[in-house]
Amino acid sequence: MPKLILKLQIVFFLLLTTAGCAQANLNVTPQNNNSEPLANDNKISITVADKKLRIEYADSPTERQLGLMYRRALCEDCGMLFKFDSQRIGSIWMKNTYIPLDLAYISANGEIIDIFPLQPHDLTAIKSSKKVLYALEMNQGWFAKQDIRVGDKVTELP
Repeated sequence: MPKLILKLQIVFFLLLTTAGCAQANLNVTPQNNNSEPLANDNKISITVADKKLRIEYADSPTERQLGLMYRRALCEDCGMLFKFDSQRIGSIWMKNTYIPLDLAYISANGEIIDIFPLQPHDLTAIKSSKKVLYALEMNQGWFAKQDIRVGDKVTELP
């Protein structure tokens, strides 16, 4: 009987290990043939102050969750716009994000409410100071270089 219990424990351990590996594979980053994370193909045009941009748009829960994770670079005027399901206090962190970013929280009427610098891999949740509907991530320093400030408007939002 003790041998049967030992065999059952081994089988149970192997099943748990296999299930854990299968779960880990569900979290693999989407990649292209060069082993680089895939860019979001869903792009939109917006205007920030007077600057016209064509950026990635994270409009599904999966795209919002992945965001700019695992990317090693972002072109100068590239970024990602997130639209929350409803107006709320925004909260974003930098889990698995390698690029230093600036985060602009944007109200439903397109006003920039906050601009925060974000550091790679920082797990601190950066919260908006008011309820917002959007978040825009750009390379760190981008808003300052464009002389874009809190109170400026973003238009053509989805």
